[in-house]
Amino acid sequence: MSPSARRALALCGRLAVLNAVALVVQAWALALVLTSYSSRVLAVLAGAVIARSLLGWATQVVAARAAAGAKEELRAITLDRALALGPEWIASRGAGELTALATRGLDALDAYFGVYLPALVTAAVVPLTVGASILFVDWPSAVVVALTVPLIPMFAIVIGRYTEDRVGPAALATERLSGQLLELVRSLPVLTAFRRASAQAEAVRVVSEAHRRSTLGVLRVAFSSALVLELIATLSVALVAVVIGVRLVGGDLTLAVGLFVLIAVPECYLPLRAAGAAHHASEDGLEAIRRVAEIPVVGDAGGVRVDRFDELRIDGLRVRRRDKYAPDGLSLVVRPGEIVRLGSPSGAGKSTTFAALLGFVPFEGSVLVDDTPLVDIDMSIWRQIVTWVPQRPEFASVVVADEVDDVALAGELGIVHLLDRRIVELSAGERHRVALVRALSRPGTRLLLLDEPTAHLDPVAAAQVMAAVERAAAQGVAVILATHRAVAAAETEPEARVPVEVVPEVETGSRALRRLINPRMLLGAALGSASLVCGVLLAALSAWLIAKAAQQPPILTLSVAVVGVRAFGLARATLRYTERLATHDAIFRTAGDLRVRLWQALVRLGPARSLGLRGGEALRRFITDVDTVRDLTPRVLVPPLVAIGACVVAVAVQTAILPSAGLALAIAVVLAGVSAPLVALAADRHATATLSEGRRTVAASILTLFTCAADLIAFGRHTNARSALAATDTALVARAKRQAFAAGAGQALITLLLGAATVASTYLAVGLDPVLIPIVALVPLALAEVLSLLPPAVTHLSPLRAAYARITALEAAPPAPPESWTPSDSVQIANVTARWPGATQPALRNIDLHIAPGTHVAVVGPSGAGKSTLASLLLGFLPPEAGSIARPPTVAWCPQDPMLAATTIRENLKLAAPTATDEDLTAALSAAGLNLPLATPAPTTSGGEAQRIALARALLADADLIVLDEPTAHLDTATANQVLDTLHKALAHKTVIHITHRPEEATRAGQIIELANGTTRPLTLSSS
Repeated sequence: MSPSARRALALCGRLAVLNAVALVVQAWALALVLTSYSSRVLAVLAGAVIARSLLGWATQVVAARAAAGAKEELRAITLDRALALGPEWIASRGAGELTALATRGLDALDAYFGVYLPALVTAAVVPLTVGASILFVDWPSAVVVALTVPLIPMFAIVIGRYTEDRVGPAALATERLSGQLLELVRSLPVLTAFRRASAQAEAVRVVSEAHRRSTLGVLRVAFSSALVLELIATLSVALVAVVIGVRLVGGDLTLAVGLFVLIAVPECYLPLRAAGAAHHASEDGLEAIRRVAEIPVVGDAGGVRVDRFDELRIDGLRVRRRDKYAPDGLSLVVRPGEIVRLGSPSGAGKSTTFAALLGFVPFEGSVLVDDTPLVDIDMSIWRQIVTWVPQRPEFASVVVADEVDDVALAGELGIVHLLDRRIVELSAGERHRVALVRALSRPGTRLLLLDEPTAHLDPVAAAQVMAAVERAAAQGVAVILATHRAVAAAETEPEARVPVEVVPEVETGSRALRRLINPRMLLGAALGSASLVCGVLLAALSAWLIAKAAQQPPILTLSVAVVGVRAFGLARATLRYTERLATHDAIFRTAGDLRVRLWQALVRLGPARSLGLRGGEALRRFITDVDTVRDLTPRVLVPPLVAIGACVVAVAVQTAILPSAGLALAIAVVLAGVSAPLVALAADRHATATLSEGRRTVAASILTLFTCAADLIAFGRHTNARSALAATDTALVARAKRQAFAAGAGQALITLLLGAATVASTYLAVGLDPVLIPIVALVPLALAEVLSLLPPAVTHLSPLRAAYARITALEAAPPAPPESWTPSDSVQIANVTARWPGATQPALRNIDLHIAPGTHVAVVGPSGAGKSTLASLLLGFLPPEAGSIARPPTVAWCPQDPMLAATTIRENLKLAAPTATDEDLTAALSAAGLNLPLATPAPTTSGGEAQRIALARALLADADLIVLDEPTAHLDTATANQVLDTLHKALAHKTVIHITHRPEEATRAGQIIELANGTTRPLTLSSS
């Protein structure tokens, strides 16, 4: 148990004892004042009411503060263990799934601490205290209680064990939902290119529907448990009431004792029932704790401290990858000042070799740093002298300047003009050069690991990079270079720069939330209101039964009341169960509809604008905001609808018996229904909205930490990033703890006002028929459960409105202009100017181009000239600002970034050809020079293998126009030539536009076009 849980348990225990004493005093005082009015006893009753309201508030404060502290502790454990396990383990679990566990999963602990822990402590203290007092005054009633109370924990345990088996899969399904939807957004450009984006709305619907069904399966069992517990408690109280009535008829009991038992006995069952129901409500949080506990613990291995070396010797290095070794027996020696090139074929394990040298993966063979085995070295110290540039670098900072320490080196590599830019706005080539500057300027580097350092660079930029690498080697740095081409050769071109366009977050009024109310939800609200009405009528009828029985009428006179007590008790529990299922089913359906509508909105925006919603922003819209709407709608919109009916019935009953008491109750209900939410809001001071924003910030930071784990750990920056996240989380916890003082303020005021209504009604009922006095006194107390729903509804209104505003803002965003091209056998671009959204300058100006059908065209030019912008025009991603485009109706695309979804190779290939057989998929892979099982997980492939999967996907589309954006990137020369030969045969009769920096590839084309400064000019084959 965490320190927060232990402290909360101790404090809640003390408060529960005091609350039990106040409860007994209140019950005795109320019973006495109902049977023989006394102003002194009435004062005692008022004092007990005030004490209970304060104690209830204090319990909620303790629970809320404990929840905030426990979440911080468990989140820290999750992050620290995951980082200790390394980026390979994080990638295997998925950044989206781990983020869901560390955020939404642990947020479920609010129910554990806020509901279950106080209920558990109360269940251990109050029934014993109240039961002892009942035993003292009326042992027969105590016997009935003693025989029926054990049924509640017994059924709770039996049903709870059955429920536990379902909570785990449901929690895992929630985490997978986050990952699946995030992968869909990342793959949106590819899905759009292959005309599969709109069809994926059905995939979103299917995934959401499966999540709804699995969650409702768990809730159905949990609510069934609550139904059984409520039935047992209600019928037990009814049984006690009947026994008391019979004994009063026989003259074996005084009315004061009977009323005391009637008032006190529900408190023997209510805490146990609340604890049982709260246990199921808290199971998501408990499951999150279990999943955190399942994360392996990696001890601090320590080791030899190495801060320099004279020789790094690798002998027989082997790493198990899938069903083979890659690398398999690699041997090399590198010394300070030397550059060693790894030129093995694609998929041979070059990137994995770097992962092994960084300590990210276990390996076989020998790696000696001087004479010390790498496994015996303190990796935290080793990584301080080893610097790594991966194929696809990630950045945790927002602005380029935060990643670059050497402005002079940035100028040498041509990125000094990017220092004030946001990293998310950079193209692939620009990101790569930022990563190289970050690596080359890192102080203390003794070993430099460069994975395709000239990838995405034109010849001039590549030469600048290699000159900087050679200078580093000349200064005594050992360099291991993974590349398929000569180290000074040009590689691929950067993606066109796409300024991020974030959909503005507009404010919407509460009226917009009315769209969330649907007939299913209204049905649930009606059922909930009926359930609470039955509770009010049950309290009134039980009071009448006891008071009437004290007059010792014929037993048959009470038979109707006995049946009514039983009927209202059964109806209350059954209606509550039905209401819960109806409401949750309605809101899960609404959440699924919202996700489908969000996906359709992204498709309408088009890839050029929706790129601004990738990564953490996509997770925020699809997961966090939709889940916020799903979770808060039943807490915000349903309670007012439920409370109105019950309050109207209670006031009507009270007025029918005693108009003045009805007026007193109406005043108390209005004051409680209005002032309690206002007090909660005033005490909250907008903390709920602040906390909601803080939670989203923490979630985005956690996703960044997991996504960038490899780069952060390699550069030793994960400690600072982790510390910054811890500081943010600590500030969030501090705000949550301050807000905790508002957690029970509204509830305390409700308890106080309804208690005052009871005192006032009792005072006004002096002289009334003794049979009716208990009804007048007890009906106000029955409304506590009703009105307690309102303060949380008001405090959660702001975050619900904000989340829904972000969703509706995205839905309302203007769609991308329609694709403006004309069907044609040839490609004709006439006087076209193109500009990316938000860009100040056009990317292409006055482009004129004609490509005859069946022509293979090579597009060359320096980085940033607009080659990928030309591809985006042809794909329909970017409409022309001026001019006209004609092209074949079907286009296939092999992008620079393969954009493979985190599923199997088979599923990735079927994006292009949904009806293709496994034989067709295997043939396409073979044509792309790849021989891998279709069931292989795509994330486990190397960069070159992933590129060939994307190429096979383009071949499967069987389009008239094929756009290839550096299809041989990350391939060795032999494999690249083989792939190009196969492509030339397979695409002999297709129109092909091949973007490349490699002159030898351009010479294969029948036409060469050079792009420079946003304009085109034809080249002859000899000039290429």
